[in-house]
Amino acid sequence: MLQLSCLPDEIIIEILLRLPVKSFLKFRCVSKSWLSLISSRHFVNTQIKYSIKDYKNVNLRLVVVASVSGLAGKMCSIYSLVCEKKSSLNVAKIDYPLEYPFGSAKFLGSCNGLICLTAISLKLMLWNPCTGKYKEFQDSFVKSAVSCYIRYGFGYDASNDDYKVVKIFSFPKDEGKYENMVQIYSLRTNSWKMSKGFDSGYINAHSGVSLNEALHWEVSHCHGSGANSEIMTFDLATETYGVTALPSCGDGNISWTLSVLGGRLVACCNYYPDKTDMWVMKEYGAEKSWTKLVSLSSPFGRMCYISPLFVSKNADEFLVKLGTDISLYNTRNASYKSLEIHSSGCRLQVQAITYIESLASPHIGDM
Repeated sequence: MLQLSCLPDEIIIEILLRLPVKSFLKFRCVSKSWLSLISSRHFVNTQIKYSIKDYKNVNLRLVVVASVSGLAGKMCSIYSLVCEKKSSLNVAKIDYPLEYPFGSAKFLGSCNGLICLTAISLKLMLWNPCTGKYKEFQDSFVKSAVSCYIRYGFGYDASNDDYKVVKIFSFPKDEGKYENMVQIYSLRTNSWKMSKGFDSGYINAHSGVSLNEALHWEVSHCHGSGANSEIMTFDLATETYGVTALPSCGDGNISWTLSVLGGRLVACCNYYPDKTDMWVMKEYGAEKSWTKLVSLSSPFGRMCYISPLFVSKNADEFLVKLGTDISLYNTRNASYKSLEIHSSGCRLQVQAITYIESLASPHIGDM
């Protein structure tokens, strides 16, 4: 029988990459050499790249936060959804870093297996649900006598091997125009810095979407109307801004939401009162590559923002967040199947975010 100790590291790595993260955590106890190998920055980065590239063969992971206002006050439950083969979904409560998760906790982004969220007032958190590691750090603020809108983004800068949180302070300027101040948190330096500001329309999404080492927000140049909208991008390496056109959906009462499916940018055009067109950018950065994936109608017979979370390989099933529901949409018969993942309650709020299994660490010393 061939001993693993006789194999070169390259072969051992190829074997290990095909195993779940929990196995890595156990194998670190096998020997000092395995601990050194699995803990190395090279192995961690290789494992992240493998998971991103091979995500279709890795069980889908989602984190769902269900907040309920009841007799005991506002409470927050954290769930994990695992998408197995044949559309079987397993749901389980998972451990959360804080002893008392607050109902005000909000997701700010997901990248390489790390989730950025608000934990408590004036604090942010980076959390790896697979390893349980987390890091809390101080949020930033600006002193101003004028109220402003706050927008966030979280992503990875490969050129500097650094995770960054971007915070945008949007101050109303002229009608439909906003002056934006920007601060950037670097995990590597564990500090915030001021970045170059910019003027824009109204940035609708509370959090930007991370893809290809850039953040993406939908910006409307006529507040309340999505007919005159575009995508604002922020390159995390060069810290520069760009603009990408949305699909052409005509005029009318519409709004937009952005997400990522299968490593591609997705834009959902929400029509009043109850229809959504889902578009995918097949070639990143190529505006002409926008292609309609599917049209969906709200099962409630009224406007309900649809946020896609996962699409099957042949695009016949979509896992979507539908208001306060997580549902599986079947394109073959245009039906929804609601997933019972939380108990009902007064003023229920539900957030959902996808992530990959990875060894990514939120700690500076592990980078």
